[in-house]
Amino acid sequence: MYKRIIFLFSIIFLLVSCDFFQKKELPQNQVIDTVIDFNTVDVFPLFPSCDSIPSEEKQKICSQIKLSEQIYASLSEYQLKVTEPMNDTILVKLHVDKAGKVSLVNLKSSSFIQSQIPKLDSLISLGINNLPTLKAAIKRGIPVTTEFTLPIVLVN
Repeated sequence: MYKRIIFLFSIIFLLVSCDFFQKKELPQNQVIDTVIDFNTVDVFPLFPSCDSIPSEEKQKICSQIKLSEQIYASLSEYQLKVTEPMNDTILVKLHVDKAGKVSLVNLKSSSFIQSQIPKLDSLISLGINNLPTLKAAIKRGIPVTTEFTLPIVLVN
């Protein structure tokens, strides 16, 4: 009698325990992203009025235009005079921290611009210091510090 009960329990145990020996795999639709591109951001730093635009590319363009307009507005307060015709570009490298504060990293301009408008670098720097706080760049849902180059075209 005991042999039958032990045999029956052994059979039941073996049938139930088969699930314990199967290999469990991760679901195929679960992908773990471990590669991080530190050279790009998911969302570009945004000027406050460009936040409501639905397209990210248009938001980026809007922010670049607004930044340029602010810098041009600060330059238009001064009467800049040149002796020769000018059609040149200044490359302004900007730093936007996690809080959205904009600061100047450096300016690249030609020697012609520097000779025609020697105070231009300090005027652009002053205009950048008067910029409003931007919405910081976003990488994986986290505000990050970023740097980018903004071209400013000078034509008279």
